[in-house]
Amino acid sequence: MRTIFNLVFSTLICFPIWLHAYEVDTSSRVVAFADVHGAYDDWVELLQEVGVVDEQLNWSGGTTHLVSVGDLVDRGPGSRAVVELMMKLDQQAEQAGGAVHMTLGNHEVMVMTGDLRYVSAEEFAAFASDETAADRERLYAQYRQYNPGGAEADVKAAFDTQYPDGFFALREAYSLQGELGEWLIRQPFIIRVNDKVYMHGGIAADAAGKSIDQLNEELQGELRTFMSTMDALREAGVMPWHVAYHDRLNFLNARVEEFVAANPGERAPWFAAVQQVFDAQEAFVFSLDSPNWYRGTAMCHPLSESFNTERFLKRVGASQVVMGHTPTRGKVHSRMDGLAIRLDTGMLKAVYKGQASALISNAGEDYVHYLGANTRAAPTPEATSLSEKLSRMSDAELEDFMRTAPVSRVEAIGTGITNPKRVTQERDGMLNDAVFKYEDTHPNMQNKAKYVTRSFNESDRYQYDVAAYKLDRMLDWQMVPVAVLAEVEGQKGALSDWVENSINERDRLEQDLPFDSYCKQWEQYRLRFVFDILIYNDDRNLTNILWTKDDFMMKFIDHSLAFRSTERRPKQYRKVDLEVSDLLYQRLQGLNKQALTEQLSPYLHPRQIEAVLARRDLILKEAVRTGK
Repeated sequence: MRTIFNLVFSTLICFPIWLHAYEVDTSSRVVAFADVHGAYDDWVELLQEVGVVDEQLNWSGGTTHLVSVGDLVDRGPGSRAVVELMMKLDQQAEQAGGAVHMTLGNHEVMVMTGDLRYVSAEEFAAFASDETAADRERLYAQYRQYNPGGAEADVKAAFDTQYPDGFFALREAYSLQGELGEWLIRQPFIIRVNDKVYMHGGIAADAAGKSIDQLNEELQGELRTFMSTMDALREAGVMPWHVAYHDRLNFLNARVEEFVAANPGERAPWFAAVQQVFDAQEAFVFSLDSPNWYRGTAMCHPLSESFNTERFLKRVGASQVVMGHTPTRGKVHSRMDGLAIRLDTGMLKAVYKGQASALISNAGEDYVHYLGANTRAAPTPEATSLSEKLSRMSDAELEDFMRTAPVSRVEAIGTGITNPKRVTQERDGMLNDAVFKYEDTHPNMQNKAKYVTRSFNESDRYQYDVAAYKLDRMLDWQMVPVAVLAEVEGQKGALSDWVENSINERDRLEQDLPFDSYCKQWEQYRLRFVFDILIYNDDRNLTNILWTKDDFMMKFIDHSLAFRSTERRPKQYRKVDLEVSDLLYQRLQGLNKQALTEQLSPYLHPRQIEAVLARRDLILKEAVRTGK
């Protein structure tokens, strides 16, 4: 055990400790880019167009700060050249009074740790000249030690296919002792430059309460420890280079079993290192919630996800997150009213069909430069329309279609005590399905002079589905499908847009389906709690908690028992915490009696509208906020 400890310890201390400036304030121009993925030519041309690299590929940016949010490597042919140029520019920029900042992405971590699933043939070939025939013969002999069967010619051919020329040189280059790995291991995962925080992925709930220093220390430490431990196992002769990342645990298990069988009662000095490799499965740096893997900031509902983002930004004294990782395939997107910028525009066109881009700050108003463009562009606000996603129409277009398109089919859904129907409408080659509800226990209740509390608070009305939709759009939540008053087969009721390819929570649990989503269930419930309290919906249950199957994102349906006059929380929500971001708080605060009356008076009694505002005030009063 002491031998392995010394190997790991000596590996750790043989590298200089570089103290990176994780937080920088500068009056100089800041140029940021994302996810090059080996698209060397377009990337270099982009750097030249924004004035940080000259024709000889030397730094020309003066005091500019150049920021990469990770994923220089994998998939594209020029990964090695990209990293090597970044290393050169890092030195040259510092000498010129500027700076190069690199935040590690998940693909840097993957290549450094031997997960080569996305390394292209061209990337291996870029290292082929660094391998000698003797190197490959030595490594082949080691491979045969663990793979003794088969005809020699067949095994050698399989070896050369699985481990092409350059494979082992690439592994060594990205190791702690390699030129590229030694530079990359010194790079942080998160930095702040002025009012912006740059990272590859996003900020999950567990990370939102930590400082930039804490996160970098944790993630860099875990990465270095894992790589050092693997080096120690290679030195001990039990972890050859050819073992694939996802085979490492089974391979090490087999070596442990062999040792125990051959040496009863003894403990190998490398057992502790094996345990460290197994423990690393729980390391934050490999977690889907780590800042180099998390996609929620880019993909989850902005009014829910902004709670995490705001907490972190306030914690570190910044106002915006700039991230890559999740490609937009063309345009830089802003979301959460500008709290977050998605900078990965799919620079590697052969794979992502996008274009190279850079976000430029401290040169007047922030702007985007797209490769080859002559004008400055603003980040594009993300498209959030639920109707576009469900039916490929705007709200107005879908409302008109649902009111006027001929009905081609009506069928019973078979669930619900009021027997709703599924209605298909068709016009000009366009088909769309909707749910038709027609129960109205208190006709014309909205126009009564007096609100009869005991009676009206028991009402079951299809009009409430339309009211819920209208309120959702006033808040721009985009979680309630379009609903309109309509007549089907001579019967008055309400049509609500059908959510295709969906499943309710009861069926998901009965089918034992995993909740396979980038967006955690409990975090999506943040909006469920607030919305159901706002409309006093005590009828939310497992059959009307609805998820889209492709991404398990929640949609709000079935509100015909909502909108009571009670001004407190519904019973099922009496004890839940209400986590409300500033962004959500402002949306709720913007509701007023005049606007609500204009939108909701065709469906709700004035007393019900007053109760909505009273419950809104209750939510704002009791909300857990994101800090100052």
